[in-house]
Amino acid sequence: MLEVEAESVRGLDLIGSNEKFIRVVRIAQKIAPSRASVMLSGESGSGKDVLARYIHEISDRRAGPFVAINCSAIPKDLMESELFGHSRGAFTGAVEKKMGQFEEVSGGTLFLDEIADLHPSLQAKLLRVLQEGKIKRVGENQFRPINIRLICATHKDLKKEVCEGRFRDDLFFRINVVPIEIPALRDRKVDIVPLSEHFLRKHVRLNHLKVLGFTESALKALVEYSWPGNIRELENLIERSCLLCENDWVTEEDLGIEANRLHGFDRTENFSKVGSNGEIAPLAEIEMNYINHVLDLNNGCREKTASQLGIDRKTLYRRLLSSHATH
Repeated sequence: MLEVEAESVRGLDLIGSNEKFIRVVRIAQKIAPSRASVMLSGESGSGKDVLARYIHEISDRRAGPFVAINCSAIPKDLMESELFGHSRGAFTGAVEKKMGQFEEVSGGTLFLDEIADLHPSLQAKLLRVLQEGKIKRVGENQFRPINIRLICATHKDLKKEVCEGRFRDDLFFRINVVPIEIPALRDRKVDIVPLSEHFLRKHVRLNHLKVLGFTESALKALVEYSWPGNIRELENLIERSCLLCENDWVTEEDLGIEANRLHGFDRTENFSKVGSNGEIAPLAEIEMNYINHVLDLNNGCREKTASQLGIDRKTLYRRLLSSHATH
């Protein structure tokens, strides 16, 4: 069976022997030399960004730039300029002309993450760019040819977004030429230990630590946890455990996985355990625990957190303010 090692492509954290994961990698290898648009789907933290870079690195465009843009993190008014550029004086604050990423990435790969959150007006403009192979900067009438490979990603069900009118069906068909679904980490149990050992070596090296590895009970806990935050959560937990470990070996206590279970972050746990006192917790407490958990996974980015939770930013802010007011 094929096994993917991290060191095979410029140190990318692409490791695994799970059949579903190997199938994903084989598809990526097969389509990498083409110009076809790729649509990556999968849960938050499952490694869509890593796979996008992997496709770029093994393609004929690897000598060109790879640029990732999070569509949920940039306001609509700025996104058009970010993608297509603008002329001097095109709008208030445009004191200099600016190339957009479609021009900057010429000869390389543009990765649009969270494509489902792209504003409808920009969806129409993106479709036109992909159909015509040229862009027009904001405030200009001149068309400029582009030469990019587009890879998109989302954690949402994009077909459902199309059916409910939030995403253009014609754009969906244009970017969904090669759909690739990345499996969740809980469906890749066989890969958890190799990934954990890889992340341990990585952060021991980066932080000049002397941690040697995991105890047997720690490895067992890693495999049994359901990883709602997927590989991103796994790496964050391993890094923290290495930094806080007081001995040569990371223990189950160093991992702190039980604390995650008690806060309702393990999908395999019964929600009767979410309360800090072991009793059933109020719904508001469970909700805030999960909101804070998603915020942690996104390194505090509220815009991305709101998008992943399916609420607008104002609603997220109100709930955070309400939580602070009650403490």
